[in-house]
Amino acid sequence: MQANIKSAEQKSHTVKLENRRSMTLTGVSEVVNFSDAAVELITSEGGLNIKGRGLSISRLNTDTGELNVGGEISSVNYTNTKKKKPLFEGLFK
Repeated sequence: MQANIKSAEQKSHTVKLENRRSMTLTGVSEVVNFSDAAVELITSEGGLNIKGRGLSISRLNTDTGELNVGGEISSVNYTNTKKKKPLFEGLFK
């Protein structure tokens, strides 16, 4: 039963932005790309792009899906991108 609770918590996605300098996210399944100008993520709600200057990841916990981003955050944009399945996965069922 406890495993079911943990699985449900991992799917929950929240974003908390403080003064455009600090962001805390939950529901993060993957960091696709990272630089001091942009962070590209996959969350339980799809893709998420964060842009700014001097960006840094101060905490990433893949077990719980938590991520902290610091720096000057100028934009947050959701995309419809979800983690892609392998091309041949659906063909051979």
